[in-house]
Amino acid sequence: MNQERLKGLDLNLIEAVLTTAAMPDEQSYYDTWQSSLPASVDLATLAFVGGMLADRMAWVFSAGYQVAMRRVFSIRSNRWAAFCASEGAQGRPGVTIETSSMGEHCLYGAKTWVAAASVIDDLIVMVGKSHSASFYQIPRDRAGLTIEIPAKDEFLPEMSKGVVLFDGLVLVDGDRLEAPMIKSFPLYEAGSILLAFTGLLYRHGLSEGLAVAKAYAVDMMQVDISDSLAALNAFLTELEMIMLERADVVANIEGWATDYRLVEMYSRLIKRKSRS
Repeated sequence: MNQERLKGLDLNLIEAVLTTAAMPDEQSYYDTWQSSLPASVDLATLAFVGGMLADRMAWVFSAGYQVAMRRVFSIRSNRWAAFCASEGAQGRPGVTIETSSMGEHCLYGAKTWVAAASVIDDLIVMVGKSHSASFYQIPRDRAGLTIEIPAKDEFLPEMSKGVVLFDGLVLVDGDRLEAPMIKSFPLYEAGSILLAFTGLLYRHGLSEGLAVAKAYAVDMMQVDISDSLAALNAFLTELEMIMLERADVVANIEGWATDYRLVEMYSRLIKRKSRS
């Protein structure tokens, strides 16, 4: 993790951001994110401004998810990445590494629930389980992989959740990553996505969104989860109060009737971890 990227919110960038009209498709949000955010922006600002640029909960997820990916895998460019860990669904075989007759190490199998699959630039592929797992960063245009985009579902319907199929993809020097902090990923994801949600609230005219983000962003984004958990819990308490007091505004967020579950899901995770 690059420590210098844990600074507080960049208020100058926040003030300069122009929110756009509706972005009903994934490509339009991806393009807006790419054109609006410099690669060197700190992670708290990246989450908040990503939420400001979002006009619906699907893009709030994408904004926070990309920050979580950067926190765990130290991605330092504007490329979007997806963590490919889920496997075994729909009877598809899990991913394995096999050695070819030429001595090449090749990936075979499938990973499911690949977030933002229509626009991602890189795949972070987990091979194996638990402490014995290895991790590889692979560009989506590498020969030997294809991405399928299933039909949309009701939850975050605008975001594609793909399946990546490996059929003899050759691993090369530089693909393998150092062991990342995978155990921290769920809470990194929760904090980053909820911080992005405050950006969406600010987009909807709620100054409270910026206020709560400013108050807790630095402490929430600490590398050590044990250092950030208290801040996450305090942040969540204030966020829930804002949502209660300004329920009329929150209810008008595009897709809120079904996608409120995104906030609910990560709120439960933070509360559970705070009690343990």
